[in-house]
Amino acid sequence: MKNIFLSAVVATAGLVSCSTVSSIMQNTFPYNANFLVTSGSPANQQLSSVSVAQSINQISGASANVKDIRVSNATLTLPTNSSVGVFQSVKVYLSSNGSNEVLAASRENISDNVGSTLTLDVNSSQTLDNMMRAGAVQQRFVYVLKQSPTSDISVKTSISFSSVPITTP
Repeated sequence: MKNIFLSAVVATAGLVSCSTVSSIMQNTFPYNANFLVTSGSPANQQLSSVSVAQSINQISGASANVKDIRVSNATLTLPTNSSVGVFQSVKVYLSSNGSNEVLAASRENISDNVGSTLTLDVNSSQTLDNMMRAGAVQQRFVYVLKQSPTSDISVKTSISFSSVPITTP
C-alpha cells in the first residue's frame, strides 16, 4: 500500500515538475525575429516587414504544458554601429499564419540618442494561448523612419512571455 501511495506522489510530482519546467522554458527563451530595413526606405511613411519567429516552443512544443501566455518583455536591437533613434515609432504584431493579429509591443516618439537597444512597451492584456499552440507564429514589424537610411539596417526583435503551468490534480 505504501508503494502505491509513494508511486502516486512521485508521478504527480513528476507531472507538475514537467509543466513547471515547460513554463520556465517558455519564460526564459525569447521569441526572436529578424527584419531588414533597406537603404533608401522612405521616411515619414508607415512601412512593414514580416518574419517567421523562432522560439523554443517550435522546437519542444512547450506551450502544450502552459496556459495564460502573455507578453512580458520585448526589445528591439540593431547592430552596435546603428541607433534605434532612426525610427519615429515601431510596433510588433504577432499572428498565427498571418491571421488573428495581436499587437505585442510598441514604442512611439523614439528619441534620437537611444543607442542600439530599446525596450518596447508591451501589451500584456491578451492571452496568446491559441496562437502559440497553432505553431507557425509570425511577427510583423511596423515602423516609421525619421530619415531614409543610407545603408541596410538589420533589426532583431525579442519577445519574452509569462505563463502559468498546467497542472492536473
